[in-house]
Amino acid sequence: MIRRYILPALGVLGLGAGIVFSMTYGSPQAPQPNQLTLPPSAPFDDTISGTGLVEASSRNIEIGSFASGVVTKVNVKEGDRVAAGDVLFVIDERAAKAELELRNHEVQTAQAAINNARAQLDDVEDQRRRAEQLTVGKSVSVEELQRRRFAVKRAIAALSVAQGEYESAKSAVEVANVTLSRLSVAAPVAGRILKVRVRPGEFVAASNTGEAPILMGEDQPLHLRVAIDENDVWRFQGDVKARASLRSNKEMSYPLAFVRVEPYVQPKRNLNGDATERVDTRVLEVVYRIETGDGLPPLYIGQQMDVFISAK
Repeated sequence: MIRRYILPALGVLGLGAGIVFSMTYGSPQAPQPNQLTLPPSAPFDDTISGTGLVEASSRNIEIGSFASGVVTKVNVKEGDRVAAGDVLFVIDERAAKAELELRNHEVQTAQAAINNARAQLDDVEDQRRRAEQLTVGKSVSVEELQRRRFAVKRAIAALSVAQGEYESAKSAVEVANVTLSRLSVAAPVAGRILKVRVRPGEFVAASNTGEAPILMGEDQPLHLRVAIDENDVWRFQGDVKARASLRSNKEMSYPLAFVRVEPYVQPKRNLNGDATERVDTRVLEVVYRIETGDGLPPLYIGQQMDVFISAK
């Protein structure tokens, strides 16, 4: 009885439940597709289009090191604002400080040698004056008088040598001070720290050909480096209206103020961070100042923008 009626009924019920589940909870509604951002449109009737890269008004400065060594202290982090002359990081100074202390001791020793040479000169000059006051041939011989005169000349020469050694020791102190100061890497200009790639305990080389330990630049104001295709160079005029738009939002548009033209048409570089990649096109680079206003989102150095320049 169970096998004949109940089991088939349970099978039919399970099949129906499976169909209902697959048509409802088993097949959820597809999510709404993301709307693609429409490209910005040119705000001028006649336009030169280009790609811009946000950079510091002082250019992006790659801070290197004068000397090689192990970093003992890093005084900054990304986003910090520094003044010109602020120490960014310090390389191990122990050997340089010991060298400076040694050179200072040499200066003290040279000064003592000068004092000794002056005392000897005073002594032999006194003996010469006494001999010259005596009667030559009776109280003092001619040979003795000459020896005392020669002793004065030797003392003067010894004093001159001591003074030369003193000046040399002072120069060595100046060299040691320069060597010590080279271990403290300071900011060449006022600006903001963009990237810190070095940590205490890491080794930096003076002839570093890779990424710089610290990247900084002045971000007040920001500049925009625009690459104009060489085919449009003849249409370009410097002091005309220009605007830059965010690639992710065409409604966010920034007015640009002309700064300068870099008068060298160079091979175009792909804006992907790899400076070795090139294409056949050559471009003219023009620098603008970005006029940021109220209600516009902040821009960051290294950000790409679409640029439109009015042209005739």
